[in-house]
Amino acid sequence: MITATLDTFPLARAFTISRGSKTEARVITATVTRHGITGRGESVPYARYGETLDSVQAQIAALPPQIDRQALQQALRPGAARNAVDCALWDLAAKQAGRRVWDLLGRPEPAPAITAFTLSLDA
Repeated sequence: MITATLDTFPLARAFTISRGSKTEARVITATVTRHGITGRGESVPYARYGETLDSVQAQIAALPPQIDRQALQQALRPGAARNAVDCALWDLAAKQAGRRVWDLLGRPEPAPAITAFTLSLDA
């Protein structure tokens, strides 16, 4: 079974950039349950890519319940819906195997990485 729910997380402080302010984060959480084990993944739809919470939720709801990662790549274009379900399928596979996702991929354990981030406008 695959489901998609809308989750809203309040931000500790308003996040403001030139295009506006946010006081909450709204995400889609995809849940894939098979044989009593559940995998979860989430993503944020972006309006600049033509995505809305409703459109992403509808794309996920239209997927066949037993879809696998390979079929998912053909079923959905790159975007928030595919990302959420792909992450949920990886989480499910790791839980079923009793291993970490990086082990399934044959990769080393993740380490801290240097990154860039957007600062909120503030006094």
